[in-house]
Amino acid sequence: MFTSRYFPCAECGASVERVAVEEHRCTSERLAEYRMFGLREEIATFEDRLADYLDTGQGQFDVWLAARQVRAA
Repeated sequence: MFTSRYFPCAECGASVERVAVEEHRCTSERLAEYRMFGLREEIATFEDRLADYLDTGQGQFDVWLAARQVRAA
């Protein structure tokens, strides 16, 4: 059976050579990109879910309350 020399880092998804596991360090940029990749479906539907929420009574109240607080400040 064929075994790859590389495997994905569980934290950042980077392809890491098996012999370099100890030296691998996740960069903050790579961690952020990997987490955003994991959230891509949720991010893509955010605007639709927000619009649906703002159409509810609670959403309309929150918009009213936010506007009121801005005017008072």
